[in-house]
Amino acid sequence: MERYTYEITFTRLDGQPDEIQQHTSEELARECFRLFDESDSAEMYSKIELSCHDWETGADEILETMTF
Repeated sequence: MERYTYEITFTRLDGQPDEIQQHTSEELARECFRLFDESDSAEMYSKIELSCHDWETGADEILETMTF
């Protein structure tokens, strides 16, 4: 099992549950995160957050946030 899991959490404007994408590669997670850095994302989401979970220590760290 990989030590780190990278999550992109999409906070929806319509009140539906958050959408979450998980990745084991930080590079791929950051690439996917950047795809949503556009004005159209503000029509669906209030916030998109990239975080990292360390399975060895149990720590979570927010790496980047886009707030619309």
